[in-house]
Parts: sequence; structure tokens; C-alpha cells
Amino acid sequence: MFTTVLCDLDGTLIDSRWDIAEAFQYALRQVSSDIPQAASITRHIGKPLEQMLHALGYTFPPDPLSTFLTAYRSHYAAHGVTHTIAFPGVMTTLQALSTTTFGVVTTKEQGQAEGVLQRLHLARFFQHIQGWRPGLRLKPAPDMVLATLEALRCVPEQALMVGDTPADVLAGKAAGLKTCAVTYGYSTMEALQQCEPNYLIASFDELLTLVPGPTR
Repeated sequence: MFTTVLCDLDGTLIDSRWDIAEAFQYALRQVSSDIPQAASITRHIGKPLEQMLHALGYTFPPDPLSTFLTAYRSHYAAHGVTHTIAFPGVMTTLQALSTTTFGVVTTKEQGQAEGVLQRLHLARFFQHIQGWRPGLRLKPAPDMVLATLEALRCVPEQALMVGDTPADVLAGKAAGLKTCAVTYGYSTMEALQQCEPNYLIASFDELLTLVPGPTR
């Protein structure tokens, strides 16, 4: 029985694709005249920003890269929830599982993650928010998952990792957790199935069939 659920943020709890794409395009305009379409950018959400750049064919020296990163973070901090909403079923499921311990594990920087969750009125449901910080390897390495378990004083056997990308599934597995992939996020069904998650769900409220609530 799961007492703790760790959730990825973008593509799992929130649909943030258009705000991320807009901030990415804005930042890229500061260093390049070649700007990809939003749909091309959203296919790589969940990767660190530098990996997103490389996946889209951009390689910048240190100074332009620093300019890009600074511009992205500034724009996203100011406009990061203009179009972003929680996915259907997220709020009601978190309310229904009020006795379950929830944590967030995201590649977003700590301040960005906390700010977005607060502005969407979701922060109160989570006992720990684990954003990226120096010294922690990003998913699919298990570091961020293990740091979250330590903060929540939870053993892997009692926790479930929920995410929308192979990196989420692989990070959960590497940390010794059961894993649940959501199919409504930013990855493909084929990519998720190749990682062999323990569970696949098509909407966040299907989590209610996996995790016991206070009345069940």
C-alpha cells in the first residue's frame, strides 16, 4: 500500500507547455534569429533547458548560453502561469487523497517550482517540493527522488513515482519505487511503454484506483 506519492510537475500535474514555449522563444530571440515553432519546443519539455536547446539543434558558447538562461528564467518568473492550468482531475484527486503524503520532483529550479504551485493554488497539497539544485543529478538519475524520500522520511517500498516521461519512470525505478506513467503528458505511449512502468493511467484521477483514500 502506498503512503507517499511523488509527482513530476510539467506534463503530470500542470499543462504548462505554452508558457514554457513562450519563455523559450523569448529567450532564444536574445541570442538567435532562428526561432522554432512552439509545438517543436513542447516535445522536449521535461529535459533541462540546455538539453532542450541541443535537441532543437542549438549549440551556444558560454556567454550566449548564459544570456539565454537568464532571459528564460526572468520571462518565466514573470509570465509562467499566463496559460498554465492544472490538468483535469488533479485538484479533486489531491483533495480526495488528503491523508496521503505528496511530493513534487521536477527539473524546474526550486523557486520556479514553488512559485508556479503557489500561484495555481496547488502548493498546499504537497509536503515537499523538490526542484533542481546544484549537486543533484537530474532525472533519470535517482538523486532527486531519493532526496525527496529523505525529506519526507519515507522508504522506497511505500512510495509511488508518477510522471509523464521516460525520465520520470526511470528515476523512480532507479530509486526503488513502483512507477506510474500518465499518458496525457508530453511523451508518447511507445516511449513510456518501453520503460515498463508498473502502471499506466490516462487521467490523473485514475490514481484513486492505486492509492487508498480516507474513505476506502
